Amino acid sequence: MSTSEKKLTDKKIGVIGVGTIGGTLVETLIRNGVVSPDQFIGSTSQKETAKEVSEKYHIEATADNERVVEETDIVILAVEPKTIEGVLDETSSNFRPDHLVISVAAGITTKFIESKIDKQVPVVRTMPNTAIRVKNGATVMVAGKHAVESDLRVTEQIFKPVGIVEEVRDESLMDPITGFSGSGPAYGYLIIESLIEAGVRVGLPRDRATNLAAQSLLGAAKMVLETGEHPAKLKDMVTTPAGVTVDAVMKLEEGGIRVAFFNAIEEAARKSERLKLDSE
Repeated sequence: MSTSEKKLTDKKIGVIGVGTIGGTLVETLIRNGVVSPDQFIGSTSQKETAKEVSEKYHIEATADNERVVEETDIVILAVEPKTIEGVLDETSSNFRPDHLVISVAAGITTKFIESKIDKQVPVVRTMPNTAIRVKNGATVMVAGKHAVESDLRVTEQIFKPVGIVEEVRDESLMDPITGFSGSGPAYGYLIIESLIEAGVRVGLPRDRATNLAAQSLLGAAKMVLETGEHPAKLKDMVTTPAGVTVDAVMKLEEGGIRVAFFNAIEEAARKSERLKLDSE
């Protein structure tokens, strides 16, 4: 039985780069009983931070990336795109064909990772967003050349406890996805911030405006996900004839809100594409 065919509870998991994303995965998987602390070994760039990680998550931690690869079955590459090449050069010879490599690095293709590893190791590229910290993230995954269905299912087991998981077959979609849902929380925060400032301007206390703005967006998102209705239809349910909301929506349209989002996401997708070109 290959490593990728086993249950997640049978695996030793290495996390290279226990930062925001890596640390969140470790913490959430342990807290939800998906993986036990003794199944993890993580790495950071410094011995001091490795000690902090060990104390915070109660896992084994080190500054030795090669050791992480040698002692695990699954390796999660949770480092920044600009450092992933150095990490792979350092650890390439330590991988085994029965490893599973999961990358969360924006813009870095499975082809690039595969080219840096000496053996034919299955690679799954993922793009989670930071909302995994509150178990409401969105993660998209795509299989590399050597990855099979069971590798995707293992990857899904890792990310499902922190939100929804979607799969694509065409890796070229990962750049638009990076600029769309990978960066998505930032767009939501900007909307919430704008609503807060508008609320303050019309007389609401800032703390009250913050709660109402955030809850309004949370409620709208849940309505889309749980009803299955098109957002336009749900919007029409709120915008009654000659009512308050329709005038507000018209002002947003006059301000070019749709075009602003189109331009922003296209630019983010292009930036992800440039990261990919720099890595190959």
